[in-house]
Amino acid sequence: MQPASPMPQTVSRGDLRRGILAGLAPLARLVALVALTLVLTAIARTVTASLGFFAQQQVSVLVFSVGLLLGIAVYIVSCVRLLRRIAVWQRYVADTPLAAGALWTLATSAVIVLLPFLLAILLPQHPAP
Repeated sequence: MQPASPMPQTVSRGDLRRGILAGLAPLARLVALVALTLVLTAIARTVTASLGFFAQQQVSVLVFSVGLLLGIAVYIVSCVRLLRRIAVWQRYVADTPLAAGALWTLATSAVIVLLPFLLAILLPQHPAP
């Protein structure tokens, strides 16, 4: 009797496209969560419109804050799970572009996520007169 392999049977050698799609999964989850946060904010603003500006502002900030924290958590968990899957691919499937494609795509999506923060830091907020 052979021991069960931790490698899933569905992984095939040389499947670069599947690695790229796996690398895009954390970014896709983050984009979906941002869209959901915007929809929930619009709904919250509609519901609290009769309460006045300050109540509406507090609810909007609360919804955005929860969405931001949830987005950070989901992105980190998705990246960690993908990195663990890549480690398994590298260990059990030798010479595969599957892991390389996932790593390159994950690095590219991390740059895409960090780009707005880098631009905010590097570009001056108050240009010189």
